[in-house]
Amino acid sequence: MTESTSFLGRWWAKQHGRQYAITAVTSGASGLLLVACAYQLLFLQDHAEWNDFTGIAITGAVVSLILFLVAFPEFLRFKGHVAMLEEVMAIQSTSELRRRKADGVLAAEALGAGHLEHWNAFLESKGLRR
Repeated sequence: MTESTSFLGRWWAKQHGRQYAITAVTSGASGLLLVACAYQLLFLQDHAEWNDFTGIAITGAVVSLILFLVAFPEFLRFKGHVAMLEEVMAIQSTSELRRRKADGVLAAEALGAGHLEHWNAFLESKGLRR
């Protein structure tokens, strides 16, 4: 039985390893666009030279808000994985590191790219890789 996913779902799955960067850029850019559109709507729409851009600002605000609401939670999820990986790699105790090894593996696999290789190299340096 094959799983039917949408085009965006298949594309997102193919981006494994780049998802953190994609969500960071998308969240940041849509947030900046949202702030710029809000500034135009709040302060510049009554200005004679900027009055013509009110419709574009409303459209931009709606589109950027939708993008921000989709991308930002995913960015926070990936940021949480990065924080978990950094936290586990900062542990000095070998017994504590053995206990938290599964958390590090989960975070490294979710992040993809070089994170899993970096995690495996870290485990080998600590003598915990089997």
